[in-house]
Amino acid sequence: MTESHLSSPDQTSPKAIRKISIQDRSVLVGDIVVVNGYRVNRPALKQRFAEGGYQVQETPHFFLCIRDETPSIILVHWFAPEDLHTDISHYLVEELKPFGVIPDNTRLGEFMTGIVGTSFPGDTRRAWNYFGANTLQRLLRFVSTATPEVSVDYGTLGASATLYQRVCELCVGETFLDAGCNGGFLSLLLAERLPFVAEAVGADIDPQVFSTAQILAAERHVTNVRYVQADLLSHDLSTLGQFDTVTALHVMEHFTEEDMYCVLKNLLPLTKHRLILAVPYEQGKPSQAYDHLQCFSRAKLEAIGAWCLEQLEGAGRLWCEDLLGGLLLIERREHILSAS
Repeated sequence: MTESHLSSPDQTSPKAIRKISIQDRSVLVGDIVVVNGYRVNRPALKQRFAEGGYQVQETPHFFLCIRDETPSIILVHWFAPEDLHTDISHYLVEELKPFGVIPDNTRLGEFMTGIVGTSFPGDTRRAWNYFGANTLQRLLRFVSTATPEVSVDYGTLGASATLYQRVCELCVGETFLDAGCNGGFLSLLLAERLPFVAEAVGADIDPQVFSTAQILAAERHVTNVRYVQADLLSHDLSTLGQFDTVTALHVMEHFTEEDMYCVLKNLLPLTKHRLILAVPYEQGKPSQAYDHLQCFSRAKLEAIGAWCLEQLEGAGRLWCEDLLGGLLLIERREHILSAS
């Protein structure tokens, strides 16, 4: 990529034009280049890439630049630091879908890493802290409202907040486990927002995904939340202990059907009172961009609930509802009797 300089549009005087090197705004992730185009002259930037032999596709949040020569894919974004939050992954999937450049979750992760990494060049930790803090603040605001900003779009903050608000209503007890916690924000929300929470645990196979939440918890002096690395398919999962409420939100679609039932066999013994599952409803093929391995429907979710009751030998009951996909609640009989 040849070096170019761009005029920043926010100048106090047209004579004082600050030149900004594209290289200073770029990061190489895998075989793609991501460029921070925040506050640059976008028409000029688009023209530069066109002159470099790129076909430039423009979407609401990106320039996607493609050519045969290396680097063959360059993504330009113009997110401000305050715009760094999890909705970016949704924008990537929806806006770049027509161009076939996100064949799997690995590529989506590379684009996300590049966008966050170019927001504070040379200070990756600060960039990810901004990302986590922005995400948490928006979730807190949405969840705290009587009617959060519901979005029908999968993967958005509004959708997550709607789901989390409902889960907070359904949680019981004083101890909670969020299995497959990903970013770890639900555990932090439960620890901060629900009264009498003794412990909220987030567990994920990848300890990097909840590292930002760990930092936020320490900064906010939230001492009743912790995060652990755990494989939901492992026979050692029982070492986590038992919890009043166990959640697995948008987790099961990342497993094959066979492995999903193994995960459920591991989670049921950890559940003292309620197990809450949430899945997206998809038609056709599972979403490769989000690394989904199976599709769900209301009928399939109800069948999973019936299977769970069989494992409990009928000592429980289930509740299923449609909520940005489907939500399944399994309640053990011991809790039913104690609440009577």
